[in-house]
Amino acid sequence: MPVEVVDLSIREPDVAQAVLTELYRSERPHAFSGVRRSFICELRSATAGRLGADRLRFTAGMRCVIAPLSDLVVVSPVSGECRYVAGRDEIITRPGVVFRHPIGLAFSGEWDDMDVSIVRLPLAVVERVAEERLGVPPADVRFDGMSPVSGSMRRTWLGLMRFVHQQMADPVSGLAEPLVAAQLTELVAATALATFPNTTMTSARLPRAGSVAPAVVRRAVAFIDAHASLPITVTDVARAAGVGPRALQLAFARHLGLSPTGYMRRVRLEGAHRELQAADPTAGDTVAVIAGRWGFAKPDRFAAHYRATYGVLPSHTLRT
Repeated sequence: MPVEVVDLSIREPDVAQAVLTELYRSERPHAFSGVRRSFICELRSATAGRLGADRLRFTAGMRCVIAPLSDLVVVSPVSGECRYVAGRDEIITRPGVVFRHPIGLAFSGEWDDMDVSIVRLPLAVVERVAEERLGVPPADVRFDGMSPVSGSMRRTWLGLMRFVHQQMADPVSGLAEPLVAAQLTELVAATALATFPNTTMTSARLPRAGSVAPAVVRRAVAFIDAHASLPITVTDVARAAGVGPRALQLAFARHLGLSPTGYMRRVRLEGAHRELQAADPTAGDTVAVIAGRWGFAKPDRFAAHYRATYGVLPSHTLRT
């Protein structure tokens, strides 16, 4: 599935309100007021799977009441200055500042000639990653603050945001492959959990190993083997095996000595190996295309994994 791109230049505030309300899945329409000078809203929106990257500019000074959002939306100004107020929290933004839009809470903003970079993804993805990696149930995942927990995490997020936008703009980035898009989406979700204050940082839960039968692992392995070419998640595998994500992680560590994602990576490497053996380079088959189809977005990293496993470079297998 190719990256979906939308480019718009809107001169009517009511049209811009409708477009942004739909894009950011607001609970009700945004409300613009106090528009100064001629109004132009320029939007470039790119979506790969469940991950979105937008560039949004308003040329007019204005005020806005932003309706409650249901997605995770993180913003960093490229130029201009904005003032946001959400409850008792206030943020004055400028280039280099990162902030997370509140979820489920209306907030107000005021700006003049604002240009911002945005990354967005459904909150459900973040909740799933929190359960899979941290053992925190989705119902207990809540974000608290709008700003990063530290300067280093702010810089980490800015670097990731630039990478996401670059990948969305690159026609050969590999995001057209569902497995690649899903992996980048999970990276963004995991980084958001490490960047912005949330309940996973203060959870007192300690995972318990419990007793998981080997049959659970066998069911999980069979599911992965049958669906490795699809963008399945650890939650999908756990559901098929009849346990929770954390129990599955512990079962794999106990019985196989690796994680479910590690096993998925191994199976996908085997799939790429079989496809390289059957491929015909004279018909246009390439290592990069085959690697991307199996979720390996970076050819150099794929080549390193491949050589460590099979003793030769993937290009050698393709030629022979």
